[in-house]
Amino acid sequence: MSDPVTAPAHYEGSGVECKDAMKSMMHGADVAPSQAYWWGCAFKYVWRWPRKNGAEDIKKAITCLELLLGSLDDKEVKR
Repeated sequence: MSDPVTAPAHYEGSGVECKDAMKSMMHGADVAPSQAYWWGCAFKYVWRWPRKNGAEDIKKAITCLELLLGSLDDKEVKR
């Protein structure tokens, strides 16, 4: 059952919640805390875009990814 504070409907999936998928995605990743933040934010916006704010959430995800990309050093960008 959806709870707007602990389990909002726009973060639910078919048996998987966004926070659980994100935890799995990030497990073991060796990234800086600020990179983990931008990565997680982008993921949440992509997850919820069809259920909450549509194109606005896609734009937010792109902004987060641009900030993440800007935080990478040249060696990481070339990978």
